[in-house]
Amino acid sequence: MKKIAWGIVGAGRIAASFVEALAQSKDSELYGVASRNPQRGKEFAEKWNIKHVYASYQELFEDKNIDVVYIATPHMNHAELSIAAMKAGKSVLCEKAPAINAQELQDVYDCAYKTGCFYMEAMWTKFNPTFRQCVKWVAEGKIGDLLAVYADFCISREPKAIYADKEYPLNRLYDVNTAGGALLDVGIYPVTVAFAMVESFLGSQGEEKKLSPDLIQNTCRKAFTGVDAFDSISMQFGNIQTHLSCSIDTECGGQLKSAKIVGTNGTIYMPLFWMGEEAYILSLDGEHVESCAYPFGINGYEYEIEEFCRCIQLRWQGEEIRESPLHTHRQSLRVMKALDTIRENIGLEYPFEKKTHKIKESARILTPTGISGELNFDDKKIVVYTDGGCSGNPGAGGWGCVILAGGEEFTAAGGEINTTNNRMELSAAIAALSAIEQNEKWKKSSITVYIDSQYVKNGITSWIRSWKKNGWKNSENQPVKNRDLWEALDALNSELKVSWQWVKGHAGNKYNEICDALAKAEVEKYSK
Repeated sequence: MKKIAWGIVGAGRIAASFVEALAQSKDSELYGVASRNPQRGKEFAEKWNIKHVYASYQELFEDKNIDVVYIATPHMNHAELSIAAMKAGKSVLCEKAPAINAQELQDVYDCAYKTGCFYMEAMWTKFNPTFRQCVKWVAEGKIGDLLAVYADFCISREPKAIYADKEYPLNRLYDVNTAGGALLDVGIYPVTVAFAMVESFLGSQGEEKKLSPDLIQNTCRKAFTGVDAFDSISMQFGNIQTHLSCSIDTECGGQLKSAKIVGTNGTIYMPLFWMGEEAYILSLDGEHVESCAYPFGINGYEYEIEEFCRCIQLRWQGEEIRESPLHTHRQSLRVMKALDTIRENIGLEYPFEKKTHKIKESARILTPTGISGELNFDDKKIVVYTDGGCSGNPGAGGWGCVILAGGEEFTAAGGEINTTNNRMELSAAIAALSAIEQNEKWKKSSITVYIDSQYVKNGITSWIRSWKKNGWKNSENQPVKNRDLWEALDALNSELKVSWQWVKGHAGNKYNEICDALAKAEVEKYSK
């Protein structure tokens, strides 16, 4: 199989560390680099023997010889550049944080599904074999029931810029215009550890619905520029407590760069947890019970590179794969939502930050016309209608959904140029449940979905259990079609309290007809 041709976006220190490992990947070819600073891009290319240097990021994206893109710019344009790359047909590995907020990240995922490109956040910790072993220990019950997670990542850096730049005179960590601060840069690691360990334990107990925290509390010391310099964070998942900290102005060696995963029977200790090469299981008395050690072959970046290349090669072989099982889109989005809440608690918003909402509030208060029975549309009981369609099958497609909550009506619609009826039906359900899951007032409500697709209704309530048990093979031992969308819908269905009802289409039901009209309008739009 041919080597994967990489384009590198950004020529800073992180990109250099990544390329050091990439240069030794047997599956990869260092093809090109683009930097906002042309001289730095040229020097980077010379150092790493990269033949092609581009005058702009877009020029790199449009080079047909490049297969995939690695994005290593400051946080503020990660989402924008990821979307631009995928629109140009490139699969993307993007440095953390993958976006400024959860809505931006959702836009990235929407683009990935629409373009068919592969997208992965470069959260290198999740691919580290030492970290993966610790996750496995938790799932296996090696420390008993999970009680608490302690994780700290504290560094101290000077505000002075690392590179001379008139536009950005400060170190990006202190610059509010580059989405600086401790949280998005180093705090994302302790938060990721907390979510990973909680998911490992609760998943092994069959309690996936509790993967979102019940409570997030935090305090912050801000820097003179207004960004967060030190964060102290507590999250509660049922009976599991997490206590986390991060900073850009406080240093205490390894003492504030470790993680402790505490259970009823012992503790896992991970020194330098985000880049760990060893870990230990300690007894209740603090004695070593078990350990693991996986020294880096290069510098630790090789593991995420290996996984990304594996996924790309599987796609080239015809497999329908949209994400890595080691770090899924849902996992990344959960972390991003928690970071949003933490920033909201301390009043930190970046000056360029754009917050958009996919579900638009209608201008009128609804009445329960068209639905049998007496319903009270409040935030404790939500009703959803969805529909999707396609012209040609495959062909131009569209979907629409209506959410009835709090006495009001909310609608959303979307479409694709080349798709199928079934994918549009699935997309409508995913869009509606995603909107509910992102709304703090709605996501713990009871939800009833009315859908005129037996394919979706039967699939999510019955067939999917057999599919997963059989390795995503159907009754004829063939790969399940639309697996990517089924996995997304299954994740939402597992997190929310959803009941599914079939409703006859085109039978005069008010909200089914609204959804149908929304979907048809999208079909018409994408047919032009």
